[in-house]
Amino acid sequence: MKSNFLNYIILFFFLLFLNSCQKQNNNAVDFYKIKQEINKLPAYKRIAKWDSLLNLHPDDTLTGYLYFQKGYSYFFMDQNEKAINNFAKALNFFDKKQNKKMTARNYIYLGAAYSSLNEQKLAIKYILKGLNIGTELNDLRIKGRAYRELAHIYYVNETFDKAIDYLNKVIEITKKTGEFSDMIVAYNNLAIIYQDLNRNKKALEYYTKILNLNAEKEMEPYNLMILYSNLGIVTFDIFKDKNKSLKYFHKALDIAQHNNINPAIPYNSIATMYEKLNKLDSAGYFVHKSIKANKIYKKNNYNDLVYLYNRLIQLNLKQNQDTNLLNFLKIRDSINILEQKIISEDNKKTMENNLKLINQQKELNQAVKINNKNKIIFIFIIIMFILGLIISFQFNRFDVLKHKQELVVLEQKILRSQMSPHFIFNVLSSIQNSLLENKPVVSATYLSKFAKLMRQNFDFIQKKHIHLKEELDMIRNYLDTQKFRFKDKFDYVINVDDKLKTEDYLIPPMILQPFVENAIKHGFANIPYKGLITINVLKKDDKICFEIIDNGTGYNPSKKDNKEHALDIFKKRLFFFGKDISESFKIKQLKQGTKIEFCFNLVKA
Repeated sequence: MKSNFLNYIILFFFLLFLNSCQKQNNNAVDFYKIKQEINKLPAYKRIAKWDSLLNLHPDDTLTGYLYFQKGYSYFFMDQNEKAINNFAKALNFFDKKQNKKMTARNYIYLGAAYSSLNEQKLAIKYILKGLNIGTELNDLRIKGRAYRELAHIYYVNETFDKAIDYLNKVIEITKKTGEFSDMIVAYNNLAIIYQDLNRNKKALEYYTKILNLNAEKEMEPYNLMILYSNLGIVTFDIFKDKNKSLKYFHKALDIAQHNNINPAIPYNSIATMYEKLNKLDSAGYFVHKSIKANKIYKKNNYNDLVYLYNRLIQLNLKQNQDTNLLNFLKIRDSINILEQKIISEDNKKTMENNLKLINQQKELNQAVKINNKNKIIFIFIIIMFILGLIISFQFNRFDVLKHKQELVVLEQKILRSQMSPHFIFNVLSSIQNSLLENKPVVSATYLSKFAKLMRQNFDFIQKKHIHLKEELDMIRNYLDTQKFRFKDKFDYVINVDDKLKTEDYLIPPMILQPFVENAIKHGFANIPYKGLITINVLKKDDKICFEIIDNGTGYNPSKKDNKEHALDIFKKRLFFFGKDISESFKIKQLKQGTKIEFCFNLVKA
């Protein structure tokens, strides 16, 4: 009741604001107050407010601001396609009114949204547009925001020298604007990059700079705890000074205690230090402390617990102590069983989709039975000529039903092959390892990609066609996830014909993944060089054609089992799209690697 009353007040003041816009130009403060009130709401409620205000048909300037705020809300919720759509609408209004400042901000957020979709070329293009306008206006805040986004893109793509360069530019701007919170973030990101590069002295230099900025007043307690924990690690790696490192670790623990934060990370870091000093009893003690903290503060955090019990097992083996070894092994195995339950929960939606497909199959079988009965009735009722027509009609209908039934079975096989528990478990394990290596930015990035990949699989399997852009976006997520899992054992390139606008054409869903998976799993197995997958998307007359090329060990058609493989499923699937489509499928053995080719008819969206 209270929230509804507040909403009515906001709308009332906005109506007054719209009325005043017709009489005066001094309305920026009013809009700012309204924006502040709406931004206190959860993101999904904000979107409803922006929509309700847009329905009031305000003038062009306000419409631009409202679309921008709506886009920012979608961006905050990680719904980047919708965010891009609203930022693009806002741009039209700001261009019309020649509002350069808001145009620049739009471009930067548009680039950030494309970056989240892993379309880095577009992301850099739009961010640089915003940066150019900010430079023209000499607006330091706009320039700082652009530099931060560019630094993030280059860090994710491991172009560390450019990431460092842009972060240094952010620092120069914050020195002029006095925004110390932004400076702290920039220093922290530089320290993390230098740790990744094993340049611990430089990392220590930037962590120390953060402390000199009186960070305790500016930083969130959790981030401050991580800062002191990292300082302890870096200090020990450089100076091998246990006492100096312990001061930082104890500071991290004090922050955790006073702010009711899980202290598992500092405890684990202390254990690592003692293990390096070969003080294994002390190391084991602090691993136990980390386990206890995780059990108190985190529920169902099985990955961390498995890692910590493995540490205890390794420490016992180093000490040749068998007393607790069997007990630790039992506890770890029991946690692994619980972890498998979590993986089962992740597959729950897959099972639900499979059940829907099974029910559809039952309905189709029932329809086939009904049609068979109808054929018998018509034989005894209709004269021979009409009977022949009806029989022909029924057989044709039966073929259509059989066709649909086989497609349902194929869709089930595709979903099972793409989202196997083994694949999910391996990816989650890789993300867990990066978390334990203290790479939160990398972990968050790939966890986001993996979550999006699962969501795309669940959504696409229920569709007959999807946009080419959606298929390419999904295969990029899949390839990035596999690259992360296999530690950059391979690279990939996706080339799209300039004649093709990916958002204008439809194709069957999930057609590229089987071949990409084969290249990674079989083609790149045991190769002594870096693998490369090249995907070419071409427009040939009235068809859209795909080429998947790898430089692996080549195509080996021999089978060692009686299972139906992804290639067999794909060939059957192609058959349903027509003879010419089926015949377009070719596998070519190259001097080094394999080339797959196939085409589909152009279908406009």
